[in-house]
Order: sequence, then C-alpha cells, then structure tokens
Amino acid sequence: MKIQLRSVMNIAQTIGARQTFFELAEPSTLRDLLKELTAAYGQEFYDAVCDETGYPDDKVAILINGDSAAAIGGVDVRINDGDDVLILPIIDGG
Repeated sequence: MKIQLRSVMNIAQTIGARQTFFELAEPSTLRDLLKELTAAYGQEFYDAVCDETGYPDDKVAILINGDSAAAIGGVDVRINDGDDVLILPIIDGG
C-alpha cells in the first residue's frame, strides 16, 4: 500500500522532502511505519521522532488523516492505503 508522508523542519530535512509517498506492507500500524521509516532514513530520523523505546517522542505530533495518532490508538493505530501521515515537531516557548 502507498501512503502520503508529510513533514516540516528538521524531519523534512532528514527525509529529504516535505511531502513524499511511502510504500508499506498490509496490514501495518503506526509502529510498523516508524520502524520502516527508521530503516529507510536512519538514526537521524529515529532521534528526531522516537524516544529510546521506539515510541513517538513527546517532541513530535503525528496526525493520520488530520487526527492525532495519540488520540486514535497511538502506535497501534492501523495505517491504510492512501492515508495521509503528517509528522510535526512540537515547538514550544514563549
């Protein structure tokens, strides 16, 4: 299956594009996607997105078709053909 992967800032730099398409086996979950993206883009991607356990770090938000992955099942949420996955670094400050 093919998903649209979008990102910005340091994550887009690591991936090499703000928007790309990524192939995944069916069925897949967000956990599977993060493993595949780490395999494709290396330690720099992992460090930017995941914590030491492989889960999305609290410094990123992941949206699947506009919904927060954390709110709809976390890393166990199913990824479907044609889904739009957006990975955003969370910027805080004042």
